[in-house]
Amino acid sequence: MKKWLLMTLLLVSGFANAASELGKDYVLMAKPQPVANPKKVEVIEFFSYTCIHCFHLDPLITAWEKKKPAYVDFRREQIVWQKPMEGFARLFATLNVTGYMEKLNAPVFDAVMQQKINLADPSVLNDWLKKQPGVNLAKFMQTYNSFGINSQVARASQITRAYNIEGTPTIVVNGRYALSPAAPERLIEVLNDVIAKAKAESNIK
Repeated sequence: MKKWLLMTLLLVSGFANAASELGKDYVLMAKPQPVANPKKVEVIEFFSYTCIHCFHLDPLITAWEKKKPAYVDFRREQIVWQKPMEGFARLFATLNVTGYMEKLNAPVFDAVMQQKINLADPSVLNDWLKKQPGVNLAKFMQTYNSFGINSQVARASQITRAYNIEGTPTIVVNGRYALSPAAPERLIEVLNDVIAKAKAESNIK
């Protein structure tokens, strides 16, 4: 009985840590995209603040980001499929530029997904930000409405099309591999496997 139980546990463990497979856990991009720095493995998470799966993944990928290898470049991109999504791209870009990303990213997700607050609407966002401690509202909204942010919103729309993003979250490694949908924990496992593969292929130290 004990021997059978041990074998069962080993089999379950083996399946839980199974190597990631091309065609099952990740696929080749139809149109590979160039990376910003060929000396590093590039990882991009295409997400949306309106995506429940992104909401569930966010705590895990945020924790992963803090421990990722030095040879990995990671960034997020708020996708823009249509005009109404531009407000979220504008908000995301402003969080990055103003340095409020770490402070407000999780609260933004919670407000949109849990409280159903439309933070893509500037007036709604303005009222919501008034309630967030330690936020310079005037500076935030000045940046939000700036030409630089306009350019980033246009870029978000362009990169969504260039990478042919059809669902979120989509994680792309080295502009070549797109991870298939999976539970957040499994997605992180596959991500680590594909990063190792990309590192070996690129001869990155």
